[in-house]
This record gives sequence, C-alpha cells and structure tokens, in this order.
Amino acid sequence: MDINVGRLIVSVINLGILYWFLKKYLFGRLTTFMNNRTESMQSKLALAKSNLEEANAMREKYEIQLRTAETEGKRIVEEYKIKAQKLSEELHEDAKKEAGLIRERAKIDAERELEKAKDEIKRQIITLSLLAASKSIGGQLDNEKHHVLIKEFINKAGV
Repeated sequence: MDINVGRLIVSVINLGILYWFLKKYLFGRLTTFMNNRTESMQSKLALAKSNLEEANAMREKYEIQLRTAETEGKRIVEEYKIKAQKLSEELHEDAKKEAGLIRERAKIDAERELEKAKDEIKRQIITLSLLAASKSIGGQLDNEKHHVLIKEFINKAGV
C-alpha cells in the first residue's frame, strides 16, 4: 500500500477547512440553538414542577376544606336532629297538656250537666210531690207546710 503524502496533506487541509467552515457557520448556531433549547426545556420543567407543587398544595387545601365542610355538615345535621327531637318532645308535651285541659273541661262540663240534671230532677220531684200531696190531702196544706213536706221528701229520696 502506497501512501500518497500529497493527497494526505490535501485531505488534511480540506478537512481543516471543512472543520473551520462548519465551526464558524454551523457549530456556533447549532450550539446556540441546543443551549437555547436546553434552557427552554429546563425553564418549562421548572415551571411544570412549580405548577405541580402549587396544584398539590391547592389539592391538599381543598381536601382539608372538604373534610372541614363534611364535619361541619354532620355537626349541623346533628344539631338540627337534636332541635327537631326537642321540638317533637315539646309538641308532645303540649299535646298532653292540651288533652289534660280538654279532659278537665269535659269533667267540669259533665259535673255541671249532672248538677243541672239533679236540679231538674229536684224540680220535677217537687212538682210531683206537690201534686201528689195536694191530691192526697185535698188542698188542706198551707204554703209553709207544703215546703216542709217537700224538703223531707227530697231528703228521704237522697237527691
């Protein structure tokens, strides 16, 4: 194998010129582009990481608020259950009191009616006893004797 030194030198010179040309016009721009791209990707990754951390913080905050709201909701429901129970008991007690008052009024009304009936029976007994006495005696009683006989009859009858 013969090595041609002239060709080797020309090839090395061409390679050097090509390297210089690529370095001057291509590698600088390519390196700048790659550096810019790397910086852009790093800033976007940092922004995404920041957004993720912020989202996680907000999620935790909302989860805490949700748990707090659930707890508060349960407390409010329990509070209204207790209020409803108390109201129910109060209404039940009021109904019992009202029923007692109605019974008492009915008892009083029944006693009044009984007294009216007794008075009516007494009047009828008086009328009947006067009628019977006047028929049996034949009209010989005066007013005073008549009342005495009636009172005796009422006392004996137990009215």
